[in-house]
Amino acid sequence: MQLYIKLLSHPLQSAPQMLATQGAAQPCVMAFACQDDQELLQILDKLSAEHSEQVLDEAYVWYGEEGKLDIEEVMAAIMPFNTFYARMRHPWLLEDLSRHVEMHFQPIVDFTQNGKIFGYEALCRLRDPDGKMLNGEDAFRLARQVNRAVELDIACQNLALAGKAKAIPHGTPLFINVLPQTIMRGDWLSVMLDALDRHGMEHRDVVIEIVESEEVSPDVLAKHCDMIRTQGLRIALDDMGSGFNGLSTLAVVKADFIKIDRTIVHEAQGSRVRTVLLEAIISMAQRLGCTIVAEGLERVEDITYCQDLGLVYAQGYYFAKPEAVPVQNVTALPARDESHRSPIPDEFRINEFVSRGLTIEVNTPIDHARKTFIENPDIACAVVLDSLRPIGLLKRGKVFTHRNDALGNYCDPLPRMITSRMPSSTLARGLYLERGEIEPWIMVSDDGVYIGIVHPLEIMSQIISRKTSSGNLHPLSHLTTGPTLRQSLDVSLRNNPTTQLVYIDLDHFKAYNDRYGFIRGDAMIRLLSEIVRQEFHNRTGVLVGHIGGDDFVLILDHEDPGLVNLLLKVVSHFQALAVHLYDSSDLERGFFTTEDGKDHPVASVSIAVVNGSQGRISNSVAAAERAATLKKIGKSNIGSIIVVESTPPRLIIPRTDEYSNWQARALNALKTLQTLPRNADAHCLDSCFSDYPFFEVVFELNPDGTQRFANWINPNMYGKIKAGGAGADRSLQTYYSAVRDSKNPYISSIYLSTATEDFCLTVSLPLLDTNGALSSILVADINIAAMAMLSNLPSEESELTLALTATA
Repeated sequence: MQLYIKLLSHPLQSAPQMLATQGAAQPCVMAFACQDDQELLQILDKLSAEHSEQVLDEAYVWYGEEGKLDIEEVMAAIMPFNTFYARMRHPWLLEDLSRHVEMHFQPIVDFTQNGKIFGYEALCRLRDPDGKMLNGEDAFRLARQVNRAVELDIACQNLALAGKAKAIPHGTPLFINVLPQTIMRGDWLSVMLDALDRHGMEHRDVVIEIVESEEVSPDVLAKHCDMIRTQGLRIALDDMGSGFNGLSTLAVVKADFIKIDRTIVHEAQGSRVRTVLLEAIISMAQRLGCTIVAEGLERVEDITYCQDLGLVYAQGYYFAKPEAVPVQNVTALPARDESHRSPIPDEFRINEFVSRGLTIEVNTPIDHARKTFIENPDIACAVVLDSLRPIGLLKRGKVFTHRNDALGNYCDPLPRMITSRMPSSTLARGLYLERGEIEPWIMVSDDGVYIGIVHPLEIMSQIISRKTSSGNLHPLSHLTTGPTLRQSLDVSLRNNPTTQLVYIDLDHFKAYNDRYGFIRGDAMIRLLSEIVRQEFHNRTGVLVGHIGGDDFVLILDHEDPGLVNLLLKVVSHFQALAVHLYDSSDLERGFFTTEDGKDHPVASVSIAVVNGSQGRISNSVAAAERAATLKKIGKSNIGSIIVVESTPPRLIIPRTDEYSNWQARALNALKTLQTLPRNADAHCLDSCFSDYPFFEVVFELNPDGTQRFANWINPNMYGKIKAGGAGADRSLQTYYSAVRDSKNPYISSIYLSTATEDFCLTVSLPLLDTNGALSSILVADINIAAMAMLSNLPSEESELTLALTATA
């Protein structure tokens, strides 16, 4: 038997031990002699391992006995390489697929019902004859290769409906994935409807989830979706934000649900790109009347972020994994952790604008409802409740028609529903989107119970006149500033007579700016803000604010006897990290000189502590005046100092030898990467980022300074740092030349990264062979926040972590 392979673009590079010939007339045709099917599979396996699926997609195969053959027979036997390979490797794919299909069900939860199960998605699993389980993506990839994707799709649908009838109660929706090409088959809808009737299933209980598979005409798809909707089934668009379900499809398909792809939702809070895209999809969905389902939620931070954005439904491994038997209980919603928000009160409370409104129970006779509106002539609409939960809006004009139907038939769909947690920034976006005919919004509790109505126009002026909490964050430090900070300080002073205030500012900062420039000046401010944040962000009753420039404030609603020790740690960490902001010559001297010839000490901080116990502080102005007196005392000393308000003021001079060993921690972490396999796989070091989250990106250089592999990126930095980089010339970079010349580790000064728009430094480490020659250089970037976190780690914990990782 003979195997012929033809590649349209370029010849395959076969292994030398294989028999291969290339004719001059057909340079892209290769021939392999095969004794039997076993040898054929060996050849196919080898070619599949050597070349990507995309390359082999362009290859065509003919396999048979040599000799005179009719051209029609030859042409009929030619097929794509991947199709031929799948048929030979997995012949069971040509059998009855329903014998190999298993359906697993993953719950979809409702945020407004306190995490109660709203519905399920049916997910395909394929079990091969050896018992290996394939997920849906791999199953359909193989099915497409043997041109059986539609058959697999229909088998999955039938089993999903059977599972729904057996284990999922009436009224609980089931999302069934359907390929666009399946939907557009002429007989598909009638077969689906027959199956629903056979199972005694309500049409509304089934949501047809259109999955990405191949690009189709949005207009053609929309016509078929309209037919589906007329039969009472609902439509969902899957993987919005990736794949083929894009804006053109969203514009014409009247979807009831939009499912946002995991790659957008996962860690969106830490990615500017994903956040912008997510907010854009939410805005479009709101304007089109679609309900969003967030997929792939695994982290508490992602769940709380989606809740804050006003999303209603979600699914993901956090709640439950897909199971063959639908689970009845899911992991409870996480307790609200406000640490990801600014803890400073905005003093904007949406609850202040909630009124109970007129409510009517759904089983109320229509005559009684009419009487209620007559008795309340100024009320334009009422909220219809079912067991305390809002289900519709009843408008005055519809009540007084001549029909006498059940009350529910008079209802309009509910307008926008909100909770008391909704941030004012989200409210503002909703107001903008609904700036035409604005209906009242319905407020519900976390478990979906009706609270009242909010008239958007009543709160619009409040939002316009006040900056939202995010608008009161300093753009450089991301700490609370401006009016919100002053409000918070005044509120604390009114309510807590023992309030402690800590004022922190950099010494000789203007001189530093003059000597080193504004970029390094901003880096120093950012550095101090991160050190203070790291030290105080987990402590209750403490607000961290940025007054402006190089001035910071801590507001403590209680007297903390350990405060001075914490402030000493802040000074210590700042002195250890700020050395990367000065030239080495200035560090050696211990001072820097400005153009006017004056000398200024390096890395010093003055801190003033104002105590309510020394006399009640009337307001923020009085507090600032008392702090100024203390700071004058501090400024008269050279170097860092803490001045605590007392009689007389207490002066605390930090020990100059309390420096952090954060550099050693960073280098030790980088050293452990020597023991991990490093290759072209972009995710081969993902586990190291879990152990060492302070690395933003890691890459490896050859001895000549060229980058060996593409960047290994911390998953938290996806969307901020570019992938790639393999083969790039880094020989002119100091992090390469310094290590090459000395064969010692190198730590750079702090610089502004153009990729992340944040301040970073670079750590590089030489890797030597057994002869002591340079074999490669490992390079990693660390941002200022991570530097502060490293500096704040207890030594014992850090060393234990490194030891455990090194022996793992």
